[in-house]
Amino acid sequence: MILESEPLMDHRPPVTVKGTREGLTFLLDERADVDQICAYLETLITGETGKLFEGPTVDVYVDYGKRALTPQETWRILDVFRKRDNFLVRVWGSAKEVRDTSRRHRDARAQHIYHGLVRSGQPLSFDGDVVIIGDVNPSAVVEATGDIYVFGRLLGIAHAGVGGDETAVVAAAEFAPMQIRIADVVSRAPQMRATMEYAYLEGREMRVAEMKYFLPWHKIRKRSGRDERR
Repeated sequence: MILESEPLMDHRPPVTVKGTREGLTFLLDERADVDQICAYLETLITGETGKLFEGPTVDVYVDYGKRALTPQETWRILDVFRKRDNFLVRVWGSAKEVRDTSRRHRDARAQHIYHGLVRSGQPLSFDGDVVIIGDVNPSAVVEATGDIYVFGRLLGIAHAGVGGDETAVVAAAEFAPMQIRIADVVSRAPQMRATMEYAYLEGREMRVAEMKYFLPWHKIRKRSGRDERR
């Protein structure tokens, strides 16, 4: 006997969550109605699975696709997100708006300021750019995913662009490091001079110049970065 089977149902949930470096992206299924979305979000955020979202403040990006939402529907959905105190809704929009905004957030590097002496043998690591107000002693190691600026004597080891950023720089008021590294390019610094200097990559070759030339080079770097993103 052959039984006529029912068509397979699409069991895709009305809301999909993706974790990124920028935070959490909530994708709302365009085919689901607002009642389904709100009910699913309510269970997801405040039910047993809500424990997964506990912790520090997290940026939230909501992609509702191409659907047209009324103001009342918008507030109904947003009210569910507001039930979590640690959720900060950064973007509410279409896929393109969410993608473009998260990219801008990703491109905006964190800024750090470190006050004090970096002692010999002491390791320091930063996610983003760092300004050190003090000396970096011999055999001290300073690493940053972005730029390193030392308002003092740089006598230790400096590694900028950890993770592969070849546009990063290392600058110091007194520039005499044991070793300079930018991305994966390693070099020893030239003999120290009295002027403030910075190290950068030109192609795959490391160069050192006086800080008075930094501003025009920095403008070129920013312009080339914009061109690459296009």
